[in-house]
Amino acid sequence: MHTIEIEQDIHDYLLSRVEVFGETASDVLRRELSLNGSVSTTPSPTNNNSHELTEAIDSSSFRMARGVVGKFLDLLAFAYRDKRSEFDVVLALQGRGRVYFAKSKAEIEASGNSTQPKQIPGSPYWVMTNSPTPQKREMLREVLKALGYSARAINTAVQAIVA
Repeated sequence: MHTIEIEQDIHDYLLSRVEVFGETASDVLRRELSLNGSVSTTPSPTNNNSHELTEAIDSSSFRMARGVVGKFLDLLAFAYRDKRSEFDVVLALQGRGRVYFAKSKAEIEASGNSTQPKQIPGSPYWVMTNSPTPQKREMLREVLKALGYSARAINTAVQAIVA
């Protein structure tokens, strides 16, 4: 297996072409390019341990996300789509001197040095991403808790944020 870097528009296109739950980027490319060979598409089995974030964690966008920041942003984007009307609660989550979530990049940048704000995909919200992985995991935990997700869903999502 090899890793390649692709531009965002190509990534988005690949995601839009997923036909079967659990389909990989290789499966989509193989189909789109009419390449023969083994196709690894195997739909995920029904799982008794599923919860309200199972779809997000099992999604191809989450699996294809680059690194901790990519996975963090992907789960935040899912939570936004799922709980759009309640998502403003994230604006209250912040550190001692830093703003973690805001409606603008400038607001996060003004709260400290090297904040590396990124927009949560598909949303008007921004998040500070220059924090250690344990802090990102804690930020995600607080967001999901504030949005009312179950403890099992929260724990699974937080543990899924790994390099």
